[in-house]
Amino acid sequence: MSSTPPAADPSQSADGVRQGEARRTRRLRRPGAVGVSSFLLYALVFAAALIPVPYLLQMPGPVVNTLEPYEGRELITISGTQTYEAEGQLDMLTVAVAGGPGRSVYASNALGSLVKGSETVVPSEAFYPLETTREQVSDQNSADMVSSQDEATAAALGELGIDFSTVVGVSSVAPDSAAAGAVEPGDLLLKVDGTPVEGSPEGMAAVKDAVASSDGPVALTVQRDGEEHEVEVEPHDVDGTRAIGVVMGLGYSFPFDVEFAVEGIGGPSAGTIFALTIIDKLTEGNLTGGVPIAGTGAIDAEGVISPIGGARQKVVAAEAAGAEYFLSPADNCAEVLSAPGAEDLTVVRVDDLHEARAAVEDIAADEDGALPSCAPAHS
Repeated sequence: MSSTPPAADPSQSADGVRQGEARRTRRLRRPGAVGVSSFLLYALVFAAALIPVPYLLQMPGPVVNTLEPYEGRELITISGTQTYEAEGQLDMLTVAVAGGPGRSVYASNALGSLVKGSETVVPSEAFYPLETTREQVSDQNSADMVSSQDEATAAALGELGIDFSTVVGVSSVAPDSAAAGAVEPGDLLLKVDGTPVEGSPEGMAAVKDAVASSDGPVALTVQRDGEEHEVEVEPHDVDGTRAIGVVMGLGYSFPFDVEFAVEGIGGPSAGTIFALTIIDKLTEGNLTGGVPIAGTGAIDAEGVISPIGGARQKVVAAEAAGAEYFLSPADNCAEVLSAPGAEDLTVVRVDDLHEARAAVEDIAADEDGALPSCAPAHS
């Protein structure tokens, strides 16, 4: 009987063994390759998340009720005249900022802020030139806050019909200048060589002319901390012109003292709330009637209210603090109405301090039916 040998099993042949091993090797290597790729992808994403980016993040900041003590002190103290107890909730709103000169913001931070409706991501260059330092930012914020306090006080007194005078003040003194050590920032310039200095742009020009034309020391009468001082300054030659090295600005001389305890808070946007708080302290009764009101807006001595930055974040902060009404500069209305939480607030448009005061009084009297509105007109 003849027999046919069984066919060879390819898996047992030398070639078959190599092919089987190759197939198994490929099957084993694929998961490893995917794992390496995934690891590299995660590593790249992680690394990208830690890359600094030239952006600022604006976030809702602390809310401060100006009618209550702030960090253990009255936020606004008035002395030298009759004042009245002021109670209620009149909220000053702030914006917390991450990034900018001297502070890094990473891609992960920016991406996270984009997801949140309450935060805004903006290019740093939109606010600060590239060469700006952190110290310069801090100094400017502090200067803006001091200016807003003076402007708010002037606006409040003007609204109440209380007289005050405009004066020429010293904004800054250059280091190693002629005036350094003799004149200080915050001094009021009352006289130059015995001639009274008018509180106006013309008065500032007169001081510059007197210094430039002098052929010896210049006698200045300055007011500092309520007291007058006589100082002599020998001008230096600066680019062919005699100068004493001070930057002047218009300031105010009030008939009583108004002090602010707002350390750590900068910028001009609290002016409107400051002015309303001063009015509340100088008039009988509670201006707000106990209704929780928040607001924002820069203000000038004439009482004109100007738009501010970070309105979106301030709406979020106001709603979270329990405010029922939000006072908004007219040019901020669109941003305010689109902010998360705006639907829970009655947004009131304010163009000047007189209008803002009237609105708060109407709210307190529960007569808010005719308040100036930010809501778009319907056709």
